[in-house]
Amino acid sequence: MSNIEFPALSDDEWIELAQYIDCAVSQLQDPEGENLRQLFKLIRQKRQEIEEIRWRNNPENWGACCPWPDDDFPF
Repeated sequence: MSNIEFPALSDDEWIELAQYIDCAVSQLQDPEGENLRQLFKLIRQKRQEIEEIRWRNNPENWGACCPWPDDDFPF
């Protein structure tokens, strides 16, 4: 597959583009062409990367995956 040049998209625009693709796929199914499926996969991966970075950078999420201390159960 040849390299595709994307215009400079903001993170929000990448997420919006992935949402449009998800909506189209839900209505029309996955495309038959292998190149289009790879393109959609690339866009979804980019959205996932952006969302992961945002989640990690949000201080409210810090410690969300940490177990409770042994002597301080919430119940």
